[in-house]
Amino acid sequence: MTVDQIKTFIKANTEKEIYDKYLLGQDVWYFAENIKDENPLLFYDKFKKFISSKLNIHFHNISIIGSAKTQFSFSPKKDFKEFHENSDFDIVLVSNELFTYFWSAFYDISQTQRMNNYPYLTSNIFRKFISVKDDEPHYDNEALKNWQRKLTEFKTQLQLEYKIYCDINYRIYANWESVESYHLKGIKKLKEKINETN
Repeated sequence: MTVDQIKTFIKANTEKEIYDKYLLGQDVWYFAENIKDENPLLFYDKFKKFISSKLNIHFHNISIIGSAKTQFSFSPKKDFKEFHENSDFDIVLVSNELFTYFWSAFYDISQTQRMNNYPYLTSNIFRKFISVKDDEPHYDNEALKNWQRKLTEFKTQLQLEYKIYCDINYRIYANWESVESYHLKGIKKLKEKINETN
């Protein structure tokens, strides 16, 4: 699908319809592009089962989002930038338990350590999500170190079996309502931007 076709769909449909089709749908551009010997939809299911087993999160609470999902970024600031080798591979994990785990970890850090990204982090937490990359250095906190160890244990397997060689960004949401709220707001801004330029 081309950018012009996506823009046409965005202009003709509601924010919720766009969210349902492009962000919740089962089609994953990255897998369709890179997996030639298997059905991409079944491969996506297998991928989610793998993540589910490694992170102990329900299969239905895992989703790929971002340009890996759609080929082009839907961020209003990125002007439909196409996925490339330095792009992040964004995965949504919906777990109130895990969100609380990270909230507590960052709260503890804030009491004893300087946090350079404090405004960004607290803004995300206010919207009920926390972003953690698979290879970023963390503060001196045992909870975050445990998470990093867990990711490191299966990173090589993820690369080999699922051909994901870029950095992975795990965005952890407290609930699906927060996922929807965040993305509907972004899609609304994207629609407004498209309408202003046409």
